[in-house]
Amino acid sequence: MPLSTQSQPGEQHVFVASLDNARNLSNILKAIAFKDHAIFSATPNGLKVTVEDSKCLQANAFIQADIFQEFTIREDLVGFQINLTMSLLKPSTKALALSCKVSVRTDTRGFLSLQYLIRNDDGQICFVEYYCCPDIEVDDE
Repeated sequence: MPLSTQSQPGEQHVFVASLDNARNLSNILKAIAFKDHAIFSATPNGLKVTVEDSKCLQANAFIQADIFQEFTIREDLVGFQINLTMSLLKPSTKALALSCKVSVRTDTRGFLSLQYLIRNDDGQICFVEYYCCPDIEVDDE
């Protein structure tokens, strides 16, 4: 079940993955984060993250679908590219390090949603969400 307690009207996610141990995901991403850009590819078998440097060095991390508590993909392949260290996702790394659970979703428009469940010192549960819109390429005609 996704972490979200609310659903948006008409929201159609093409990929949803929820993980109870966010620290494992955080460590995996840190291990391959030697370049700014990463390409994520979700298939029914799992999530592959690829980082490349000048077409001469490549690092891949593959996280099997069974590792996730929820892993739903509505297409054969869902791909998205993010900037791991220097872009909009950099502020989300602190929340990822504090989280107990994490949910990653993308919709048909290419919007990426990261939702973190954080338990504070008193045991209360808080949610932190990050939304990233895709870069839109405009054709010069």
